[in-house]
Amino acid sequence: MYWTQTNTNLGILFSTGVLLFHIIIFPNYIMPLPILLIGVAIILFFYTTLRGYTVLWRNTNNIKTKLFFHSLLYRILGILGMYFITLNYDPNSLPFELSAADSWNYHYSGVIVADAIRDNKNIFMSLSTFWKSESDYGFSIIIGAIYSIFGKIPYVIKLFNAIVGSFTVLRIYQITKIIYQGEQAKIAGILAMIMPPLLWFGGMFLKETILIFLLVNATYFAMKITKSLNYRPYYITLILLHFGLIFYFRVVLAPILLIAILLQMSLFKLKKRSDYLFSFLIVAGIMIGSIYVMKALHMDIYVEEAIAASSDQFGNELEGASKSRGVNYAAALVAPLLVAGAILTPFPSVLDFEASQLAIYAHFQNEVIRNGMYFFVFFGLIRAIKLKQKKTILVGSLAIIYILVLAASGISHQDRFQIISLPFLIIFMSDGIVSKYKQQQRHWTLYLILIFAIILMWNVFKLSIRQLI
Repeated sequence: MYWTQTNTNLGILFSTGVLLFHIIIFPNYIMPLPILLIGVAIILFFYTTLRGYTVLWRNTNNIKTKLFFHSLLYRILGILGMYFITLNYDPNSLPFELSAADSWNYHYSGVIVADAIRDNKNIFMSLSTFWKSESDYGFSIIIGAIYSIFGKIPYVIKLFNAIVGSFTVLRIYQITKIIYQGEQAKIAGILAMIMPPLLWFGGMFLKETILIFLLVNATYFAMKITKSLNYRPYYITLILLHFGLIFYFRVVLAPILLIAILLQMSLFKLKKRSDYLFSFLIVAGIMIGSIYVMKALHMDIYVEEAIAASSDQFGNELEGASKSRGVNYAAALVAPLLVAGAILTPFPSVLDFEASQLAIYAHFQNEVIRNGMYFFVFFGLIRAIKLKQKKTILVGSLAIIYILVLAASGISHQDRFQIISLPFLIIFMSDGIVSKYKQQQRHWTLYLILIFAIILMWNVFKLSIRQLI
């Protein structure tokens, strides 16, 4: 059994131990009891269902169908849970989520698109009066198209996100099966199905769920080419389509995706001489096609602007984070920590010391689970490097390059940005869980002790800069 009852017990002990310790040490800053209990329930849900599904689906057939419908169920429950929390603690943000800001903008921009469709106006011209950058057009167009069919009802978009998120779970399963074996794929599918951060953002009116799907779907088609190593214009066309669409969601991810795919194609170990010809044709096709797409969408201009602005972005992001989170970051001191802990961040805030912290500590369970489970990500990455698992180049490089970009920008500690890399890291996490070794339990325990100390220091830091301790 890959995920044992001992694993479950240790994960729950660590997670609840973090909470209990902070409650005992800082009784004056305990978060509202309903939010605390919901978070604990989600932690228990994650570890017990991970164990339950590994047992229940050990010899199951039709796993793809089960993954989709179970994922859809949990994502709908996530929407209802988000509604409950917002109704009780921030009702003014309804029908969106806690401290909704971007969601309202997406809604208004979607209304603009829906009205433009109704009046036969140019959608891009209409959006140019609302958004400063074309990288925000993608989600607005999807919202507007759906609004024009079903009416301007935000919950329809959340249901759409739930469906898209469920398809993403299938793709993660399929990608993992191409890279590894069926057992890793099954674990990866289960992890993606029940992973709280994915459920949390799936319940929001934000573009991340669709953006993740585009990245994962493009990765799937690229891995299909790698699997058979046939020159298939159909798959290349689909990859380029996703490449172009991603530009309208978050411009920096388009070149990162291209680099990751080209690394996979060029560094993959070839068995036959004829494979080199196919590999060359595939790389050439993707290169030429991507250049055409970049020129057609004027993407090259935006990429150049992003690079030119990168020198100032770090300071700007730190200043923005300081204002929004009430943390007085000193860039010279914090920068090395952000880079060193880029994959692990964000760390959970579990204390309630000011009203602005509500939207941050409300999802503490997401970070507690991520921080604890990333031991298996690191083990999976080490195995991939040590065993020279060439099929992991694409997913590994995409996640790591993106995280390094976040670290260089000073925003790796923000969960909304980090969530993009999570599906790809889950693939390594699944191999880390399946590939057991003799000292794994002991090493995970030591790792959890270290994470416990880091979480405590993070929360003490947030109190100390406000002179609350």
